[in-house]
Amino acid sequence: MSDAAPEQSRLRSIVERVLVDPTLGVVVLLVVFAIFAAVALPVFYAGNNLFNLLGSSITVMILAIGVTVVLISGGIDLSVGAVMALCAGAAATAMRLGAPVFLAFITALVVGIAAGLLNGLLVTRVGLPDFIATLSTLGFASGVLYILTQGVPIIGYMTPEFRLVGGLQPILGPVTLPMVIALVLALLVGWLLRSTALGTRFFAVGSNAIAARQSGIPVRWLKTQAYIVSGTCAAIAGIILAGRNNNVPADLGTGYEIQAISAAIIGGASLMGGRGRVLGAVLGALTLALAINIINLVGVPSSYQKIVIGVILLLAVGANFVSDRVRAAVLRSRAARLSRTVA
Repeated sequence: MSDAAPEQSRLRSIVERVLVDPTLGVVVLLVVFAIFAAVALPVFYAGNNLFNLLGSSITVMILAIGVTVVLISGGIDLSVGAVMALCAGAAATAMRLGAPVFLAFITALVVGIAAGLLNGLLVTRVGLPDFIATLSTLGFASGVLYILTQGVPIIGYMTPEFRLVGGLQPILGPVTLPMVIALVLALLVGWLLRSTALGTRFFAVGSNAIAARQSGIPVRWLKTQAYIVSGTCAAIAGIILAGRNNNVPADLGTGYEIQAISAAIIGGASLMGGRGRVLGAVLGALTLALAINIINLVGVPSSYQKIVIGVILLLAVGANFVSDRVRAAVLRSRAARLSRTVA
């Protein structure tokens, strides 16, 4: 019995760590998917499939990074897909009108920042719920893009520089520029959240906005900044997607908001605010891409992808709920042990 007790204690500690830290949970999920693919689908590791999988996840990954910041601050952004598509359309249209590449990209970034600012103002100044405000922006951005395209995909804007930004032209072996952009963006936003006063304030506002306001934190401006970060990420994703697809249809952004929010939640971001990690968002996007890749390799119709995403999202929300309960129980247990030790 004495030998079994330490083993049980270590096992319980490992289980608690996985349940308390959602990022560890998504790592476990990724490993399970990878093992399944290795056993059941040898073609999964053939050729450049892994790099293609990574490349296909970049857009959702970048969107999820921005959505994670919003979720941490206590909001939600349903407009990221439509804003991304509008930014893609803005960049493509500017290119067709003869603008230099850098000016087209700046145009897209300005559109994304403006959309984020609009979301922030609707929430903090007009007083609309985050859900309604971002849903309104979704409709507005979708409508503007439809007017811009007249229902016909925008084409004829591609240049060698745009192909490079879209990842159609590798920069070193199978490595593409979007992979580098996603890595730099993840490191930058991760550093901002982890090591700056602004990041600490995002967590404080999401955890308890009233207490944050009483502490002198400008809650309205902080929430607006979170939406601006999300809009900027949407613009970057839009530029990349426009280069990757070679065209910008009016419905380009459809469904991306669900994937981005799903990736953020799978990575441990809480719908209640105050919790989330950029690393979790990256791993969440990879998990979604891996699941969809396995579906495609198995030969399941693509129409089932939304069902899979929905199931994974439900499991992620359930895992977050369990994680919150386990975390609370662990903290109570530690507090009780500490009080007994002091006594």
